[in-house]
Amino acid sequence: MPDRILLVSPASPFNPQSGAQQRTALLYEALQTLGEVDVLLLEPTAESSRLDSSPKPGILAHGCWHQRPFGIGKFKPDRTLSLALKAEGVDLKRYGLIVSRYLNPLAKLVVPPGVHSVVDLDDWGYHYGPGALALAAQFKSQYAAWLAKRQLKRFDAYFFVNRRDQAQHRELQSALLPNIPYAPPTQPFPQTNSPVLLFVGSLWYAPNREGIDRFLARCWPAIKSVHPEARLRLVGAAPPAVRQAWEQYPDVSAPGFVDDLGEAYRNAAFTIAPIYSGGGTNIKILESLAYGRACITTPHSAEAFKEDLESAGLGVARDDSHFAEQCIAWLEDSDDRRRNAEAGWNKVTARYTRPHFIEQVTQLCAPFLMMAQT
Repeated sequence: MPDRILLVSPASPFNPQSGAQQRTALLYEALQTLGEVDVLLLEPTAESSRLDSSPKPGILAHGCWHQRPFGIGKFKPDRTLSLALKAEGVDLKRYGLIVSRYLNPLAKLVVPPGVHSVVDLDDWGYHYGPGALALAAQFKSQYAAWLAKRQLKRFDAYFFVNRRDQAQHRELQSALLPNIPYAPPTQPFPQTNSPVLLFVGSLWYAPNREGIDRFLARCWPAIKSVHPEARLRLVGAAPPAVRQAWEQYPDVSAPGFVDDLGEAYRNAAFTIAPIYSGGGTNIKILESLAYGRACITTPHSAEAFKEDLESAGLGVARDDSHFAEQCIAWLEDSDDRRRNAEAGWNKVTARYTRPHFIEQVTQLCAPFLMMAQT
């Protein structure tokens, strides 16, 4: 069945709440336009490699690979996992194409000769902020990145999430597949005179957590001194102890995961994304603009959107003082906030759409399926 596709991912596409799950769901939806899609969940474990005896509905199989110590077989195929899949009746030769979210899951499989493979390099170009890591830890991470780059010759083609990452690998067959807002409103939310600043993101993720720590220590006091009525809401999953520490700052709430994200955006004047490290495209920025809320961010985060957004809807802060100044200015100038929000919404709804996402997936993947059928 050469038109059959296998989607390999650590995140299920069937319960899309987190950003990773939503991108997986979008990729699954796009691949379904090309043929029948099976889903193989693969994730790391500190224990022995194994298969879940009762995967959830819609999942072909759910496996875990033994995560080896740093640098020792990190990207080698996992023979134990392969044998377990074979015993379960999962035959990779049935597929015309295997598409993997991230490099690691696909690297753990023994891809049969003649079966084409595409890897989604989400969060590929990881950037370290100044002082983000001790020298030894940074060297370890850079070595891991070097090992990962050596694996790129193993597979046929790649998705990159931004032009910056794609430009570093012109030798690869690839397509630009940016993150897009998953379920934005059909119209931007009306502007509000609320004094609430909003951050949305997975707060257990180190670049997000470090960015919030820095904002609270270096920017929030200056903002509160000028606008004592200002409030900050930090929405996203985080350990209770971390959220409690943040809530020690004046007028800061960190409720964790919320059921109604639309309400959070509706009640916010604008959003912040004080992110100085990490990779990918910071979907939180695009989502903010799609809801009609302008966003103040850093040059690191804005760089990923430079060619497509042209800074529409963004206040780009060059340092901590400038970040605080821009927040103060937008709290005082609702007209400037509105103009930025409208410009950002127009750009996002024109460029970061489901049809464009599906088109990019089709252009890269369809030729491999055609080759499998000949």
